Amino acid sequence: SVEEDNIIPYITNVLQNPDLALRLAVRNNLAGAEELFVRKFNTLFNNMQYAEAAKVAANAPKGVLRTPQTIQRFQQVPSQ
Repeated sequence: SVEEDNIIPYITNVLQNPDLALRLAVRNNLAGAEELFVRKFNTLFNNMQYAEAAKVAANAPKGVLRTPQTIQRFQQVPSQ
């Protein structure tokens, strides 16, 4: 049997493939990629790629980025 909580860390750390880990985590709502999602979200957000950052937040497993803090960050973005 496969331990679901270990799949994403294995792909990230042993196989060294964070992109695959993110795709699998999204598709299967698997835990273990929370840090990857937060890192990707922060990178996109800091590069002012707000639409992409919002997609990452919406697709992050276990609702890790669906928080009041994330909403507040978007609310603080100056309107264009």
